[in-house]
Amino acid sequence: MGEKNLKITFWVLAFVMLSALLVISRDAGISGDEEVHYLQSEMVFNYFSSMGADKSSLDTPKTHLQYYGQVFDNLVTVLIHWFGIEDIYGFRHLMCSISGWLTILVTALFAAHISGYGAAIFVLFLFAVSPGFLGQSQNNMKDIPFALAYISSVYYSLKLVYSEVKPTKQTVILLVLSIAFSIGIRAGGILVVFYLGFFMFLKFISDWLKQKKPDINQLKKQLILFSGISLSGYLLGLILWPYALQNPVLNVLKSYEVMTHFPTTVRQIFEGRIDWSDFHPWYYLPKYMAITIPVVVFAGIAVFLLNAKKNYSENQKTQLGLLLFTVLFPLVFVILKGSNLYGSWRHFLFVYPGIILISAQ
Repeated sequence: MGEKNLKITFWVLAFVMLSALLVISRDAGISGDEEVHYLQSEMVFNYFSSMGADKSSLDTPKTHLQYYGQVFDNLVTVLIHWFGIEDIYGFRHLMCSISGWLTILVTALFAAHISGYGAAIFVLFLFAVSPGFLGQSQNNMKDIPFALAYISSVYYSLKLVYSEVKPTKQTVILLVLSIAFSIGIRAGGILVVFYLGFFMFLKFISDWLKQKKPDINQLKKQLILFSGISLSGYLLGLILWPYALQNPVLNVLKSYEVMTHFPTTVRQIFEGRIDWSDFHPWYYLPKYMAITIPVVVFAGIAVFLLNAKKNYSENQKTQLGLLLFTVLFPLVFVILKGSNLYGSWRHFLFVYPGIILISAQ
């Protein structure tokens, strides 16, 4: 089948998947976290509608949600108020499903960018047989939108840095929005800014080694571009986050510190024992991933690792290698950090699109 027909097939299947997700969302239940996040979004709405007079969103000693940007929750609540929507949770689930579909779509387009629409179709298939991700896409308004922001940031960063043609304004704008979305959901989303800088640095070093001398003019252009994108994305990500607006630097750092050692601990069953979440063994996260990710995804990764050397150009290998880095780095970091983990690996769903993409190659 030619690339044109593969592209048509891909878009047909993508919209079939969207329709299915929207229909399924009507039967989704309310998750354990959903009510408190919705109530926080209402307090955020009151903060802005009262021009900052209502400060209830800044004092959340029990839920600690002042430290979350939760921009997706906040945006959905704004829409609920603007359009007078009565079925609040039904609408939230509908919007969550759309964000889940957009995550799948961006991942598939990322695959098409590297390997063509055959790989993009395989991405749709692998997501379709991933019940864990599809289930979370119905009502997880925090981790699914963050997965969208994360994979989008990686995609547009690599496209900006490693594209063989001059990057378009659309790529720059979408990267800024992706960075803003990442930071606006979780303070840890600032990691994608460091990815962008890291990718640019590696590209500069690579070009230097090939050309035998550094291109200073190109370096200056890259620094200006990096600064503009990063600052724009950072500031835009704070717009709907009252706590961060009180001090756009120190409060974001404080939020990051809280998130890496989240103060709320819960008792969880793991390996037949009931333990507090901050006392789980180091392999809690990788074991849960190993037993819940479909076997076909692992099979795809194995095939990719065996054939990557002969099937891809140097540019493709570089992008896939950096994508793999963005999957592994957060996992290794939290394991070494001994972070408080619970609820299986839902807090790390943001690396799953990258895993799917590698498996689909």
